[in-house]
Amino acid sequence: MGKFLVGLILGLIVIPVCVYMYFSSGSAPVATSSEPMPFEKMLAGMALHARMDKEMPKSVPIAADESAFVAGAQIYKDQCAVCHGLPAQAQTAIAQGMYPKPP
Repeated sequence: MGKFLVGLILGLIVIPVCVYMYFSSGSAPVATSSEPMPFEKMLAGMALHARMDKEMPKSVPIAADESAFVAGAQIYKDQCAVCHGLPAQAQTAIAQGMYPKPP
């Protein structure tokens, strides 16, 4: 039983210290061009979906009709297209200079 407790205590101390050293030494791949770390996509996706489920309105305040779609398209064109672009058109100078590239 004593060896088990020693192993448990060492595991609870050694593993967090190693993780801390890994991140504090600058070894973690945190650049935007780096591949995601193991479980990063899963954990970020889980947190994102939990937050969306928590804040999603219970009733939709905007009707899904043509006038709402036209208004939304105009807002996209005025405020979003400069970075994200429009179909069948070249990227703007702003979008070309962004890093990471806008989707």
